[in-house]
Amino acid sequence: MSEQEMETGGEPIPQVEEPASQVEESTPQVEESTPQVKEPTPQVQETPKELTKSERIQNALGEIPKEPNAQLIEQIDEKTLEKLPDSAKGVLKHLIAQQNKQFEDKMKVFEEREIKLQEYQAKLKKDARDLIQNRAQLNKMLLDPKFQQMLKQADIPDEKMADPFSEEGIQQRISKGVANAMKQFQEPITQAAQRSQQMAEYQKFVESHPQMENKEFKSQVRSLMEERREKGEPLSLGDAYAHVDRQRLIKAEQERIQKERSARAKSAAQVSKSTLSSNGQSKDPVPNWVTEKGYKGTRGNTARIMYLRDNPEALQRLRQQQKNR
Repeated sequence: MSEQEMETGGEPIPQVEEPASQVEESTPQVEESTPQVKEPTPQVQETPKELTKSERIQNALGEIPKEPNAQLIEQIDEKTLEKLPDSAKGVLKHLIAQQNKQFEDKMKVFEEREIKLQEYQAKLKKDARDLIQNRAQLNKMLLDPKFQQMLKQADIPDEKMADPFSEEGIQQRISKGVANAMKQFQEPITQAAQRSQQMAEYQKFVESHPQMENKEFKSQVRSLMEERREKGEPLSLGDAYAHVDRQRLIKAEQERIQKERSARAKSAAQVSKSTLSSNGQSKDPVPNWVTEKGYKGTRGNTARIMYLRDNPEALQRLRQQQKNR
């Protein structure tokens, strides 16, 4: 027996178990890092797009070809439509009426746009004329004799001016500087005004001569002016127009005369042919039996030649026919 058993009267000493909580406190807790798994986001099912009426009709018809069958369309006629049931005929009638209405609506929109475009073009022309007129008026003001006299001060050499330290000399140099500045200001305006004036005169000429709207005619006028300018014999627009227009009229008259001659010649040939036919001269002057049965023991072309030699009148009729052909 052990000493402890002897002290307790020989009874075994009970083992005391420590509470689990105390054990847990005495032992350090180890935190385990568990990876977080991202939950998949639920997919939202998109609602199918609602079909239009036209799409539903096309689906009901089945697959529609990209290109129409030309042979099938060519074979469609009134008999094909007569075989259709009345309900199908009614649908076709209203579809055609709908297409006609849509076409008329589109044409109406097109006509309205055309009218607006014409109005806009007319406004642009008016604005262009007003701009040209304003430039011309400004140029007219700049060409005023008093203004031009003031600009001449820019050309006065310094040696002809008074002492630069005198009041007169100072004023002369100030006036010369102002004149130089105004001259530089005037030159581009004058050039633009001259070009605008030329364009205005050209536009006015075109409006009063409708033939200039023809591209070929206008090209001929331009070519003539360039040709004469290169030769050192420039032509004005009016003279070039008159020359080209005169050539056009001469050519038209020549074509008219040639056409009338051709018509008269054709008519005369028809009259001659009709006259010969009525006189019985359009037939072959050599009878058929000459070549078929023979003449003086010969056949074919030889018999024909011998017959004409023996019949001068037949030979003369043959020559007349050949002449009139």
